Amino acid sequence: MVIRRMFLGWSLLSNPMKWMTFLLSFLIGQHLFISLWDQLFYQVGDLDSITLHSGRPLTGIQNTESTFAVVINTYRRPDRLNDAVKHYADTCGRDIGITQVYIIWADLVTPPPDPNIFFIDDEDGHLKKDTTTSHRATIHVLQKSKDSLNSRFEPIPTSHRLESTAIFMVDDDIRVSCQSLRHGFEAWRTRPDAMVGYYPRLATPPRRNPSTSSLSNQKELIYHTWPVVFWTQTFNFVLTKASFLHSKYLDLYTDDKTFPKAIKDHVDEHKNCEDIAMSLLVANYTNYYHSDSISNNAPIYVEGHVKDTGLFGGISSGSGHMTTRSECVTLLTTLLQDHGWPAPFGNNPLPLQPNSWIRHAPGFWWQIRPSNFFEWFALANTLT
Repeated sequence: MVIRRMFLGWSLLSNPMKWMTFLLSFLIGQHLFISLWDQLFYQVGDLDSITLHSGRPLTGIQNTESTFAVVINTYRRPDRLNDAVKHYADTCGRDIGITQVYIIWADLVTPPPDPNIFFIDDEDGHLKKDTTTSHRATIHVLQKSKDSLNSRFEPIPTSHRLESTAIFMVDDDIRVSCQSLRHGFEAWRTRPDAMVGYYPRLATPPRRNPSTSSLSNQKELIYHTWPVVFWTQTFNFVLTKASFLHSKYLDLYTDDKTFPKAIKDHVDEHKNCEDIAMSLLVANYTNYYHSDSISNNAPIYVEGHVKDTGLFGGISSGSGHMTTRSECVTLLTTLLQDHGWPAPFGNNPLPLQPNSWIRHAPGFWWQIRPSNFFEWFALANTLT
């Protein structure tokens, strides 16, 4: 019997297709098991009972606002934009706190759409009525003067008055479930100066053979996705592709006096990494590390249910994406240091579980899962 098992095991390992099938089946089974377990045993929003390195308990609700705005970044993807607007403005809407939806329109060729077009009935061409009259969020289209990824972080014009300080920044190919979105807003209210999101990331020096970056004299940083975040149980920022942040960061990001113009020029030149730039800004502003302890401004990971329709067609699916991201986080950190700012990422990442809004039992760290199942397959840089 033992010999037979050894033979079967060797046969499995010697056949790449069988090995990949086994690995895929294991991951799917693990994900389904954890999902079922989470439906039975978890807590939501227990941050105020957690004490971190500083020895000080985290505080409870800091922001009493009951509503927030959604800012959708889009570019020439009308179908995805249409679905996104309907999801956040109508499916979720005011029932979960969304009062306004802003569409960032940086296309200088195609005219911006009329806000009402998203709710035109396909059959008779008339505007679909909001049956509750108070459920649907108000739609605003913001025409930008420049085709730039930085445009998504420009302050909301006074002519389109922002009714809250809470902003949910999201790409047009991301659908966060209404319940998960509400959880994210509740988490943000406990730390309104922090970033709260569904995609945790980790930037650290290389694990082996540390070297200096070819882009600068500063130490290299490697950009890691979910597999490394899960394995190390650490992270140090969340992506703006689906995250809550305070509206004041839009002013700080745009003003060249408070955030280096060289960073925004890099984003324009490479059409990438604006989300890392914003994370660096917030991390420096909050300075959540104080003498090797963590303050109340650390980012929060919200384990939710997120559908990412751009996984197989967006920027992140291109070859060399992970290398570009590592180069980006290294260079942008260097630019910050050149302007006298401290490097916020590096040797002291945050513990994942104490900074997660979905709380699992102590010792059950393996229950923590990504908000999107396909995050498990972002394996590039895993061994770097």
